[in-house]
Parts: sequence; C-alpha cells; structure tokens
Amino acid sequence: MFGYQAHEIVGQSILKLIPSHRRDEEDYILGMVRKGERIKHYDTVRTRKDGTLIDVSLTVSPILADGKIVGVSKIARDITERRQAQLTQTLLLRELNHRTKNLLAVADAIVRQTSKTSSPEELVDRISRRLHALSVNQDLMIEYEWRGADIARIIQSQLVCVVGDYTGRIRLDGPPCVLTPRTAQALGLTIFELASNALRYGSLSSHAGKVHIAWAVEVQDGTREFRMSWQELGGPPAKPPSRPGFGTTIIERMIARSLLGTAKITYASAGLTWELVAPESGLVEANGFSLV
Repeated sequence: MFGYQAHEIVGQSILKLIPSHRRDEEDYILGMVRKGERIKHYDTVRTRKDGTLIDVSLTVSPILADGKIVGVSKIARDITERRQAQLTQTLLLRELNHRTKNLLAVADAIVRQTSKTSSPEELVDRISRRLHALSVNQDLMIEYEWRGADIARIIQSQLVCVVGDYTGRIRLDGPPCVLTPRTAQALGLTIFELASNALRYGSLSSHAGKVHIAWAVEVQDGTREFRMSWQELGGPPAKPPSRPGFGTTIIERMIARSLLGTAKITYASAGLTWELVAPESGLVEANGFSLV
C-alpha cells in the first residue's frame, strides 16, 4: 500500500510515512495510547514511497505485557475510493443546491410576472402551463445528465405540450447540436411562449396556418454566429400586444441574455417572425458537444 519492500522500511521511524504537516497527529495518537486507550477509524493522510499521498483509516491499539504497555499496533486501511465517493457526493449536493435555487428563481419570476398581466380567471391556468413547460425542460436535463439538451428535442417537447400533433403544421430545419443547460431552459420557455401565442392569436389559430423553425451557424465577418428563426405563415396578420407581458419578456430578453445575443420580433401582415442571433460560443456546450 505504501510502496516499500520489507527491507526498505522495517526498523525505520513511523514518521517516514507521515506528511510533515501531519506530524502533530502522531503525538496525539501516542498520547492516547499511553493512557491505554484504543483509537478506531482515525481518518488521515499518509505518504507513499514515491511521495504521493494516500487516504487511510487507522486503528491504533496498545500492546500489553504483564499489564504494561510495551508497544503499539497500527492497522492502516486504504480509503481512497471511499474518500473520493464522499467528495463526489459533496460536489453533487452543492451542484444540486445551486440548480435548485436557479429553478426556484425562474419559477418565482413566472408566478410574479404572470400575475401582473393575467386576469384572476386566467391566472392559475397560465402559471400552471408555464411551470409545466419548465418541468419538461428539467426532464430533458436529467435525460442528458445535466450536460445540456439537443435543440430539436427541446423544441419538440415544448410543441407537443402546446400543439399536440404538430408534425403536419410545423417544420423544423437545422443541424444537431446540444445546448448548455442554461440555454436549453431559456429556449424551452421561448418555444413554449411562441407556440402558445401562435395557437391563440397567430398562424396556428387558423386551420391553414403553419410555422417554420430553422437554425444554423453562419460565418459573419470571420465570426461564427448561431441564427434561429420562428416564422408564421398562413394565419391572420400579426399585431403587437397592447402591453408587453411575461411571454414577450421571455421571447425578446431572457433568451437573448442567456445567449449573449439579440432577439427581435417582427409583426407583419404575413405573420409573426422571431429571429435570434448569438455567438456560437454562447450557445454550444463545450467538452465535446458542438454543432455537427
């Protein structure tokens, strides 16, 4: 465990295995043994022959002869795997706490902002549907082990919640890519708001109306940019709302801030168009995930 052959270590001081910053531990341990006490499962660090450190758990007992302490018995167990598991668990709990707080902050914003622009009759339904859209995103995050989510899956999962069988009316065009968790959450809520608006007031409120969703990476002035658009066709003329609500805030501001880009809505007689432009670096998950 420590890397020594017997002839290299037998007869040497035990201090050879103890890091310099842990030498005080030996005084404590020997002090306890001199009192006739046994130490169980004392977790500490020791030094291997090559200088690397190893996590160990010590059991230290006095050796008695004729009622007198004549020596000390030490058993050291390698607890590296257990220690690493504990550290991993601590990191996961901290990350879970961070993500939970972020999720609660978004939910709080949904409730507060929806209440400002909804009538009492619509309030509960609107909040419930928006929170459901948020939960759909969370399911995708778990499926992808919190590394992000595929853009097509994000769009499809939100469309199913709002429109149901959308395949004959909504066309998706774009390459595969995985978005960061923060971006995936913002985009999911954006698609939900766009689809809900289209179903109530836009092209999807008309039997012949359709939507075209497209995304791609283009090179502009030597910089790779992510571009995405939502274009409504065959429905009634698009008109701006009398006053901006929470949905407008998500569509124009939240997604743009998340991607460090810009988002724009155009209201035209042919239908509503939403366009997003952002740096590729602000969108695509690193560590092996990229646009293909």
